[in-house]
Amino acid sequence: MKLKLEPLKTANLTNMEVGQLTFRHLSDLDTIDPALKTDAPFNAYTNGLGLQLGEYQKGLAQVQKNEETEKIVLADAARDKSVSAISAALKLHAMSDVPEEVEASRSLSILFGTYKNLTTLNYEAETLAIDKLTGELNSPAYSEKINMLHMSKYVARLSEANGAFKTLFSDRMVGNAMTESYDMKILRTALLNKYSDFANYVLAMAKATDNPLFANALNLLNTARKYYNDMVAKRTTPKADKAKPEA
Repeated sequence: MKLKLEPLKTANLTNMEVGQLTFRHLSDLDTIDPALKTDAPFNAYTNGLGLQLGEYQKGLAQVQKNEETEKIVLADAARDKSVSAISAALKLHAMSDVPEEVEASRSLSILFGTYKNLTTLNYEAETLAIDKLTGELNSPAYSEKINMLHMSKYVARLSEANGAFKTLFSDRMVGNAMTESYDMKILRTALLNKYSDFANYVLAMAKATDNPLFANALNLLNTARKYYNDMVAKRTTPKADKAKPEA
């Protein structure tokens, strides 16, 4: 049997679900016989995840106490989605059968590539980066290419989403709630990066060794991942598709 990780798009999980998923994993892994837990990296990963989860939950609690913070989280998600829309449009035009469109897409993709990991930056850094990106996209050097690909609406959407975020962020009262929400995105990214590294380590070791620790851990990880993946699928499946009778 080929060993693999159950698919799970963690980007589709809410902040609360990311915390719940991590807690579920750590609780499940805690049921493994302690006598099997002799692998130093495995223990370092689980200990590290536990510490990061503690900090994440503190930040999450602060976010939930502040209504304005929740609005900012949603506004940030909207501009992140706008960034993804531009990326998707460029990839689509890269497959055009019109050479000029392919070249325009290539040129714009080079510019877009200089803003790699844009959506993982902290709030203020992302705001400044988007301002700079949209400014370049609207400049004489790139605006003609944007118009050729009929992508001006995507650039306008990103600019408007960033503007809406800036308004909310600047109007919010300065205090502890703001500090915690400012860190929330960084906390989420760090936790998910650690989790991804750990899951891939467990998979690699399960493939490379016959150590029952990794076989058990992989099975537990996959059980939880499948549960959350199914939950996200039900939430994101269009209603029209849900209504279709099974063939």
